[in-house]
Amino acid sequence: MVSLGHKGLLIIFALIIVASLVDTSIRKISPFLGRPGTAIEDVAVFTSLIIIYAMGQYLILNFLAGVRLHFQKSYKIVRWSQYALIVMLALIAWQVVFTGGYYSILMKTVIWINYAMFVILTGFLSYRFLAWSTSDRNRVVVAYGIAMAVLSSSGVFTVLYVNDALSGQRDIEYIKPLRSPIAIIASVENIFSSSYLASSVSAFILTWIATILLLNHYSKKLGMIRYWILVLIPLVYFLGQFESVFLDLSLSIRKSDPIVFSMTYTLVFSATKPVGGILFGIAFWSVSRNIENKIVQNYLIVSAYGMILLFTANQPVGLTLIPYPPFGLFTISFLGLASYLVFIGVFSASMSVALDNKLRTMIKRSALDETKFVESIGTSEMEKIIERRVRHMVLKTEADFKEETGVEPSLTDTEAKDYIKEVLDEIRRSR
Repeated sequence: MVSLGHKGLLIIFALIIVASLVDTSIRKISPFLGRPGTAIEDVAVFTSLIIIYAMGQYLILNFLAGVRLHFQKSYKIVRWSQYALIVMLALIAWQVVFTGGYYSILMKTVIWINYAMFVILTGFLSYRFLAWSTSDRNRVVVAYGIAMAVLSSSGVFTVLYVNDALSGQRDIEYIKPLRSPIAIIASVENIFSSSYLASSVSAFILTWIATILLLNHYSKKLGMIRYWILVLIPLVYFLGQFESVFLDLSLSIRKSDPIVFSMTYTLVFSATKPVGGILFGIAFWSVSRNIENKIVQNYLIVSAYGMILLFTANQPVGLTLIPYPPFGLFTISFLGLASYLVFIGVFSASMSVALDNKLRTMIKRSALDETKFVESIGTSEMEKIIERRVRHMVLKTEADFKEETGVEPSLTDTEAKDYIKEVLDEIRRSR
């Protein structure tokens, strides 16, 4: 349903980001409020989030269905996995509304499905980035390859951490509101939580480094000082949440009123990852603006949305508390789809550009070969024959490639014709 358009897609993603901020903020401050979660407004907000999730997933999937993407089979797998997630979340919402509880296995399954997709897709994308860097030592490609590799590994550590936190609560199969989640935190302060924290912080910093390398050309347009102020804001904001670990400037305030301080601190830093994701997405969006071809431009815009959603959705920690209602589940349920958006956007753009280069090389080689073949024919007629034969070969190559991969070339029909004429002019001058 491409009729949705990029403006419509922007509105949907803005709504999802706002809803995610609401979702994660409630999840983070609920332990300090001491509410059991039975309030009508809690249930109403959670149910509304699930409805937004279902609508958002459906519209995004339909948008993707209208965009020619690499790996059409993978799209079908992702689509059905997202529909399965919608069913599971709807079932949790139904249980919360009508039975006053929910089965923990449903929450765990939602987490595992999303992180399985996250680890696989970011891992494969890292492999592709690093493979591309062997032929072209581009520092941006290398930086993204390393960042994606660390992101993938952080997904593994996250699953181990969450699984370890939940494994100590195997007797809790049906979650009811009258539970105290605070005591659970201390039981998971081990190697898994440390690995999760180190890998997630490293992944954010490495993605930030790759982003500033990609946006480096803006330092001349904006001025060096303004550029660094803008790109440093998300990093400083992200690292600011660890202020108590390194500087602890807020010690006196924390001691005077620990509950109010904790709630305020949590709310202030609840948007660190979404803000970073917006910067990372802007990088791909800015690249798309400098590309005239609409096909490649669309692929990069898909990647931009994916990067924003990826860092917004990758917030699993609060779910180890097994909250009621399970606030935080809405946000994390977008992680698999976000990973897919980044993967197919970057991969399809690179495949399209690669085909463009391949076609240009083939046009030139074919024109030269055809010139030798019809050497005895008059120049004017020879050029017409060459143009027809080369054009037929290009169309056949494009059709075969599109049928095999689902990716459209960035070289348009008009550009191909112009390039054929350019090559023929070059041959004529050399003769």
